[in-house]
Amino acid sequence: MKREKCVIQSFPAVICWINENIHQGINAADVIRISGYSRSYFLREFQLHHGVSVSSFIKMTRLKASAQKLVSTELKIFEIARDMGFPSQSTFCQIFKGYFNMSPTEFRYRSMRPTIQ
Repeated sequence: MKREKCVIQSFPAVICWINENIHQGINAADVIRISGYSRSYFLREFQLHHGVSVSSFIKMTRLKASAQKLVSTELKIFEIARDMGFPSQSTFCQIFKGYFNMSPTEFRYRSMRPTIQ
């Protein structure tokens, strides 16, 4: 029981590290390495505590940060894909569309349009 509380207490620091390093193309192995716990134990506890796998959490965090860049910068899509650690623009667009149900271009366009009430 004591060890379980210990790993859970490390999650805020792990999440902070993920957010600070998301643009570097990090993966689950990197997160496990910085956690200091065994692979199977950390993955199991993370999934139980957060409801998603470490890999899914990283992907969601990377996509949300990419969406923020689409809205808040004028960077080209390939630049955002590169800056956020995606292997290519096409991979980025495919994954982005799967998560947000629209392309990065459409997401940017829709976020810039004024809403009509």
